[in-house]
Amino acid sequence: MKKRSILWILLALTLALQGCIQIPPSTGDGTGTEPGTIGGNTPHPYHQTVQYTYQTAVNEEALMTGADGTYLVLANKSFPIGENYHPQNLVALTCNTTYDMKLDACAAGALYEMLEEMEAAGITDLYVTSAYRSYTYQQQLYQKYLNIELSGISEEAYECLGYDYIQTHYLNTGKSKLSVEDAKRVVLSYSAYPGTSEHQTGLCVDFITPDMGGMLTTAFEQTEAFAWLRENAYKFGFILRYPKEKESITGYTYEPWHYRFVGREVATDIYFGGLTLEQYLGK
Repeated sequence: MKKRSILWILLALTLALQGCIQIPPSTGDGTGTEPGTIGGNTPHPYHQTVQYTYQTAVNEEALMTGADGTYLVLANKSFPIGENYHPQNLVALTCNTTYDMKLDACAAGALYEMLEEMEAAGITDLYVTSAYRSYTYQQQLYQKYLNIELSGISEEAYECLGYDYIQTHYLNTGKSKLSVEDAKRVVLSYSAYPGTSEHQTGLCVDFITPDMGGMLTTAFEQTEAFAWLRENAYKFGFILRYPKEKESITGYTYEPWHYRFVGREVATDIYFGGLTLEQYLGK
């Protein structure tokens, strides 16, 4: 029995090194719900084997957070952060922005490194159009979008509610404006209710290019900037926060312009694992 036990231990260690068995972390409460677990299993640590390459003199230490929970705050419809959440280390952004805005200091440093790398790749037309938003500002933004949806039937309404629904409940009955409840449904498909917005964490940015006419649309995925971000953002600790075909998990429609800082280690594991932040955290 003793020999069998030793052989089993050696076999388990060998398989673990080959990536066939994942050894759970030594921290956490053992419930499988702590950050970094999915159904009790630790996500594959891709960051331990990935070879990061850069064109510029990147300060790699500034990109790594060691999976610090500070950068893994989850803000969504199911996990609100509330009215009183205020990031502690906000700094004014000094990169190209469409107006004055702030971001978490660590995230800002990583953003600068990424933008410098993009410039080295010939991409110089990228602007940050949104970063940290206070709870009050998110209230104002939500009300603005609600007023827009209440004024008529938008393209977003058709996408969210469906053509058949609008045809039956509005067009066939001579109505040209959405009800309050339907307008709220539409707004919440693309904008967060106050207290649930990721922008309140100070850890995410929205990108835009001059040829997008000042509008954040999926046309961003046709830009060179998006093609580069899709392949390289993880190297700088950023993830595409609301990817395609993950709407049922994130609660939001596809947003190719929205990137969230989580640190290089976690971003790498999410990118190569094909995960969302919710899936990574097991939420």
